[in-house]
Amino acid sequence: MSHKEMPRVPRRKRSVPELPHGFVSRPRLLKALDRAAPEAATMVCAPAGSGKTLVLAEWLRGGGLGSAAWLSLDAADNDEHRFRSGLLDALTPAAPGLHDFDAGSPSFLADLVDALDTLPTPLRLVLDDVHELVATEPLRDVEQLLRLRPRGLRLVLSTRWDPPLPLARLRLSGRLVDLRSDHLQFRPDEAAALLASEGVAISPEQVDRLVTRTEGWASGLRLAAESLKGGAEFTGTDPTVSAYLVDEVLAPLSEEERQFLREISVCERVSASLATALSGRADAGELLARLEHRTAMLFRAGAGRRIYRLHTLLRAHLLTDLMLRTPRRVPALHRRAAEWLRARHQAGDAVSHALEAGDAALVADLLRRHALDLLLAGEHDVLRRARAALSDDVVGDDPWLALTGALEHLDAARPGAARAQVTLAERAWPREPSPELRALRGLVDSRFAHGAGSLEGDIDALAEQGSALSAMTLLESGQALLAAGRAVEARLPVASALAFARAHGHGHLEQQCLTVLAGVAAATGDFRAMAALARAADELAETHGWRDTVAGAKTSLILACGALLRADASACLAQVDRVSGVLATAESLGHGGLTLLTATLEGTARFDGGQRSAGLRRMTDARIAEGPAPLPDGIVALAAVCEHDAATRLGRGETARDVLAWARERIPSAAEILLVRASTQVVLGRDGHARNLLRPLLDGAIDPVLAWTPVTAWLLEAEIALRCGEDARARRAVAKALGPAERLGVLRPLVTAAPEVLDLALLDVPGGRCFTTDLRQARAVRGRQPDAVALTERERTVLRLLPTVRSLDEIAGDLMVSPNTVKTHVRALYRKLGVGSRREAVRSAVRRGLVDS
Repeated sequence: MSHKEMPRVPRRKRSVPELPHGFVSRPRLLKALDRAAPEAATMVCAPAGSGKTLVLAEWLRGGGLGSAAWLSLDAADNDEHRFRSGLLDALTPAAPGLHDFDAGSPSFLADLVDALDTLPTPLRLVLDDVHELVATEPLRDVEQLLRLRPRGLRLVLSTRWDPPLPLARLRLSGRLVDLRSDHLQFRPDEAAALLASEGVAISPEQVDRLVTRTEGWASGLRLAAESLKGGAEFTGTDPTVSAYLVDEVLAPLSEEERQFLREISVCERVSASLATALSGRADAGELLARLEHRTAMLFRAGAGRRIYRLHTLLRAHLLTDLMLRTPRRVPALHRRAAEWLRARHQAGDAVSHALEAGDAALVADLLRRHALDLLLAGEHDVLRRARAALSDDVVGDDPWLALTGALEHLDAARPGAARAQVTLAERAWPREPSPELRALRGLVDSRFAHGAGSLEGDIDALAEQGSALSAMTLLESGQALLAAGRAVEARLPVASALAFARAHGHGHLEQQCLTVLAGVAAATGDFRAMAALARAADELAETHGWRDTVAGAKTSLILACGALLRADASACLAQVDRVSGVLATAESLGHGGLTLLTATLEGTARFDGGQRSAGLRRMTDARIAEGPAPLPDGIVALAAVCEHDAATRLGRGETARDVLAWARERIPSAAEILLVRASTQVVLGRDGHARNLLRPLLDGAIDPVLAWTPVTAWLLEAEIALRCGEDARARRAVAKALGPAERLGVLRPLVTAAPEVLDLALLDVPGGRCFTTDLRQARAVRGRQPDAVALTERERTVLRLLPTVRSLDEIAGDLMVSPNTVKTHVRALYRKLGVGSRREAVRSAVRRGLVDS
């Protein structure tokens, strides 16, 4: 049959579709289509409503790669003659020589390929809705075009699911390029443009949520836009969405297939085995594979691609439909899912389904067996919902449930709620508790004591059990040892707990172990390891949303400390802000001085950043509020050194004396006490006395609490030597400071040293290039802040009165001293501030943080 004798194809089937008003171009997809190799075909496979047709229409209309042809397919094209007629009608405008071809000839495809091979310019042909082809003959023709690959033809197949063609072989040979649903999903910027074209203006956060809910599905976004324009909230189960899904996705399926999808929709993800348990179908795996191709809204996921998930909107529709059709079946399906998941140790998902089933007895049983595992895995939301579903009577009758609840509350810094759970446990305490129950109680008591309590049972015996309880006990033991200053001993039990966490996929336990090990590294002076471990812990916390827990706060504090040691005040404050958020919502962080540590880091960073008075005030207020409770030596030493340094630089002699007295009560024999006293003597110009105080520290006769204290001591010795004109001695002292500073990776002692000492260090720095560069950069940042100056108490008093309208004689009267004494103090102020007038002195003092603005 010649082409002239064949039925003509309607023009709309062979015309490139028009782009609608408000169409949003997506250049990244056009580039992806352009990048396909000339010898390769392209298949665009995605569900209905993904925007395939419009993307391809824009690509053809854009030109630049030769002429274009289009053929929209439907069920009628399963007739071989009709398909070939449509193909010729689509190609003829670009290749007029095809007009007289005989579509019924056995050599039709060979003649067509030969003709396309001789085209002077490339021809792009889009076959739209290829999924409509099910008959052998037209599919064979398409296969021939794919296999023979005419040189002049760029073939693009657009389909809702993979057609029955030898696609795997084509992909392996590099002759087929795929653009699938994940490529066509709208990204947030594209979704915002689409919504704007529909007259919908929402915030970027709302756009992100909408993209997540619709999974970037074009039709879903357009339907959402219609709802939002009407003033309604888009829920994903809107009647318009359901109608579209029924008409475009579910209509081609049998009722049996639709019912299968309804039943598996109770789970976010299903395997073939779980689908069998839910539906009772032995062929569930085969049906899942078939429906993946039939709907393109059922996706494979996970390792090995053995898990399936439904598109979010399709699942929401199916689940709603199931609840409307057979409401009593829904709890039974959730119960089946819970039992299946429990048998496979997927406790979090099992509890969630037990909750959906409304089965309190099953929830309680799951918590008895798996609450600790859920806690260590970081499944806090599941645990909260499960606890809310259980009555106090159920919990009160089971001390194990009550004590695991106490641990959960302690993890979220809710000690009051935790004590209530302990009270319930005590009321139901058995006469002969099991070793595990005693160990759990010991763990809870130790948490309340912030690591100072006694742990029930033998740690080594617990370690051999390899249970969640043993892992938690090992971690608690390590934290207690670290708090007691036995950092080296703390490493082994925490490392054992970390190994358990990684072997069992307990991410929250892993994060806590990494944080404690970072603390161990800090206590032993390995600050590079400290930073690496804390960053790894923080990545886990960020990924899983654990930054607002006690463990997350501890991680942020370690990162803040590392930033401060690198002289990065802004990074330090950013980390402290996270901790402040936890402090604001938690009843108490406890754990031995974390509140004081937070304030010390914040105050020091603010001081370093130029907010000197505010920074010192933050440190002082926190120290006074801390009270007489025992504190770790490291926190005491850090707080004392930082606050004393700030007070000394601002001339707050009384505050400096208070800090020293406070520290001497707590760490009387620490090297940091000598350092603080020596720095005071340097400010007072008593260099000899200062050297006598520093000598035991420099000789190594006394061990420091803070690993970088010797660095600061040698820099102070260098400052004294320069003031005494002992340049060679100063250079030796700087060299003594630089070696450990580079080894430890600390910059702040160098950056905050006297300017002349830092200048000498920058000349003589013997370290590696990275350390030198970091030091110069830190100094450059620091250099943008005016240097602090040390003032006496009387000079500070006079300075505070200078902004007033009082004359110097009136100020002298207020202070009950002679006018000459005030003038002497004013001259000293001018010299120290480098100014020549009263107005300039006030401005300089405000800029330097010596007085509040």
